[in-house]
Amino acid sequence: MRVVVCDGGDRRLLGTGQAVDLRPAEVDADAVRAAIRGAHATVTIDCPSPSRWWDRLGSPGDGTGPLDRVVAAARSCGHRPAVERELATAERALRALSIDAVDTDATRRRLADTGTEVERLREEVATARGRLQSRREMDADTADAETALADATRRLSEAETERVAAEQAHDAAQRRAREAREARERRLRLQDRVANRRRDTRRALATRVQDAFDTAVDAVPGEAKLSTEPLEIVGSELTAALAAVRVADLDAPVVDTTDRFDSAAAAADSLGVPVVRV
Repeated sequence: MRVVVCDGGDRRLLGTGQAVDLRPAEVDADAVRAAIRGAHATVTIDCPSPSRWWDRLGSPGDGTGPLDRVVAAARSCGHRPAVERELATAERALRALSIDAVDTDATRRRLADTGTEVERLREEVATARGRLQSRREMDADTADAETALADATRRLSEAETERVAAEQAHDAAQRRAREAREARERRLRLQDRVANRRRDTRRALATRVQDAFDTAVDAVPGEAKLSTEPLEIVGSELTAALAAVRVADLDAPVVDTTDRFDSAAAAADSLGVPVVRV
């Protein structure tokens, strides 16, 4: 590891090796983390690129949950419990599940309106038919009555066709609403399954590294214990964070802001990884 700061046009070497103490240079932790990722404008740290698990492990004391650190440490070592396949399957099913919004109120109103219109037109047809019959019985001119009956009959036929269409649309909306309810119930079951499998996965990963974690606790300052039933950290969360670093397979340096060690070299020796102390 090699740490360089660029001040204007000047480059200043701040340290090399497995342990570098940057407190005299007053470089803050955020700058160091950015430099380790290769994303700082003035501080450069030549070191291996951080792995995907480094964000949860590389800064003990940054507020990351201790169990998240233990799980990340297990994953960094390549552990992949069998239950993780079930988790992946459940997550894929949950992502693939889509639920459409269905409005049955609109189709219900349409059906009711068309039904009302059909009933009104039936009465109109009956009235027109009665008027025509009366005109015939009186041997009176029936042309206007026949026209009125034909017009009312035509409009009734159109309204009945519209009501059939409204019934079909409402039936389809009700079917989609049932499917949506079933999909929501399935989503709830899948969400429960995903949550359960995530817990199972975390417990399985913690179990894989429990012995290594207990050994690591003996090598770092403080006391902590990993319990899998229930799944929790007992004792100091900071000690657990340091132990997780020692368990993990990390290449990039750890940013130590803890004041748990007498020196950067002591931290590197205890954690088993390169350390930048700030």
